[in-house]
Amino acid sequence: MRNRFFRVFISLFCVLFVVSAAGSIAVAQGQPEKLRVAYTVIAPTQLNVWTAKEMGFYAKHGLDVELVLLVGAPLAVTAMLAGETPIIHTGASAAIASNLTGSGAVLIAGSINRFPYILFVTDQIKRVEDLRGKKFGVSRIGSADNAAAQTVFERYGLKADDVGYITIGSVPARLAAMQANVIQATLLQPPETLKAKELGVKSLLDFTKLDVEWQQNGVAVTRDYIQKKPDTVRRFMRAFVEAIHYNLTNPKGAQRVLQKYLAIKDEKPIEEAYNEIVVKLTRRVPYPTEPGIQLYLDQLKPKNPKAGLAKPSDFTDISFLKELESSGYIDRLYR
Repeated sequence: MRNRFFRVFISLFCVLFVVSAAGSIAVAQGQPEKLRVAYTVIAPTQLNVWTAKEMGFYAKHGLDVELVLLVGAPLAVTAMLAGETPIIHTGASAAIASNLTGSGAVLIAGSINRFPYILFVTDQIKRVEDLRGKKFGVSRIGSADNAAAQTVFERYGLKADDVGYITIGSVPARLAAMQANVIQATLLQPPETLKAKELGVKSLLDFTKLDVEWQQNGVAVTRDYIQKKPDTVRRFMRAFVEAIHYNLTNPKGAQRVLQKYLAIKDEKPIEEAYNEIVVKLTRRVPYPTEPGIQLYLDQLKPKNPKAGLAKPSDFTDISFLKELESSGYIDRLYR
């Protein structure tokens, strides 16, 4: 009797152990994949990556995303190549420049395909041409605002070395530098523009009204990462397009996300940022713009012969977006 009880006990223990182990394996398999994603500026142009986090779209697709702020696109690209933040939402110019060195960096989505900036200047600057020989503050040399300024100024006869570009960093730092006349100009986005006007800094040129395609920013990864983790990239892109849908169809919800990340309680600048940047510049299917990439390549040609031999498609991998679009995934979001 005693032996029989012992055998039953052992059998029950084994069953419980197997069930417990199976449960542990299932839990482990169901755990979301940890992923670090970088963004490069606190501005409305970053809303899609913020919304995907805040509304749980990353988690919905099995990703435990840690968002990391790395000020300036060159820094984010460096972190991407080191594997620290394998997916980045960054200025396209830095990703393109990196690709030309053989890094394999490509854009898998293009968030903003127009200039999102307004040019602010000190009182001594009356026209764009007056910037010759003056100091221009950028978030970081080689960043998206740096590239955009050079591209537009060339149309006014100013070459890259005609203007002294200086890394200043954040928007508050740039505004302070302008007030101290350390720099004479910078580019700002709404709602930063309202703060600049409150401080008495004048606007000179609205880049958003220029009819020019320009690859401002987008989602970048390396071709090597795509090869190693295509499913991770695929799940990220699903979350990304769902965030776009949310931002375009839920104004109040999108503005709440903006309020959190921009750290602005006043609704007026948040509404301006949403209407002037998000509504005007966001597209349902965020393909990179080939003319916009070509424009930057043309700008690079004089100093980098490789840019003259390259095609815009060398800097993109739109296979994930094509897959989402052709399958009807994006259309179903808007029904």
